[in-house]
Amino acid sequence: MPRPKRRKPPSSLGRLAAVAFGGSLGAAAYMLYESQWLEPREEVLCLEGIPPALEGLGLLHLSDAHIGQWGLNLRSFRKAVDWAVCRRPDLVLLTGDMTGTRRGHSGFFGQLGRLHPRLGLYAVLGNHEYGLSKNPFARAAEPPAWESTGVTLLRDRCVNLELGEGSDTVTLRLCGADYLTGGHGMNIDPADPAFAVLLIHRPPLPDDPLAHRFDLTFAGHTHGGQIRIPTPWGLRRLHDEDLPYVAGIHRWGTGRLAISRGTGTTFLPFRLFTRPEVVLYRLSGAPAPPLNL
Repeated sequence: MPRPKRRKPPSSLGRLAAVAFGGSLGAAAYMLYESQWLEPREEVLCLEGIPPALEGLGLLHLSDAHIGQWGLNLRSFRKAVDWAVCRRPDLVLLTGDMTGTRRGHSGFFGQLGRLHPRLGLYAVLGNHEYGLSKNPFARAAEPPAWESTGVTLLRDRCVNLELGEGSDTVTLRLCGADYLTGGHGMNIDPADPAFAVLLIHRPPLPDDPLAHRFDLTFAGHTHGGQIRIPTPWGLRRLHDEDLPYVAGIHRWGTGRLAISRGTGTTFLPFRLFTRPEVVLYRLSGAPAPPLNL
């Protein structure tokens, strides 16, 4: 009888290729998992000396949902809204790149419709709404009819919200900077006593002319780096726009700057060491802890 042929053991190169493939598959699976590992957070934002009418005001910050791009962005955004609904924010702030394509509009506004903040929902546009991105598949989506969405779009303009009663009434001036202008087209009186809040997509630089015009600023755009690689010098993000900060709360001019890591992903549906987040800020007049300068 002929002897059965013996299989040759895999070569060292073949074993190495199998290990590399398995490692790459595992890494991709983890990064996909992290893209859905939403960090919901309620945080007290201390701004010493704010008017009593603003004490405890709840500001929900949502950014960079990128709904309509391939991946699980709508799922992540739905989880963020699920968490926020029962916390009943007073104000919802959207800092751009919320939808990436026309087909993302219905999912995005459908989820937002579950929120009913007493002071309204306000948004600014990001680079993806204009089709501006290094992503070769990015295209400017047909804009929604903002007036019918329940969201007020602030494109280089401000609205005044009156809070409190009687002698405790205070004006909260909410302004939105368009992505293309950076907000430099807004006519803002620095002597105005109103409590001024700015929405802007890309985090402004320390020397921005608007730095001393606002008490509080909200931004997004960075995704916290989205994918950060461990190195001997710490975590390094693959995409670097020379921004001094990509997440967290920082001093900006005479006010504070809050940068969101966002809920979605762009280009690749992955995150690494930068979990998506949704934050509900509660304003407080208590003394603020030390911040990054």
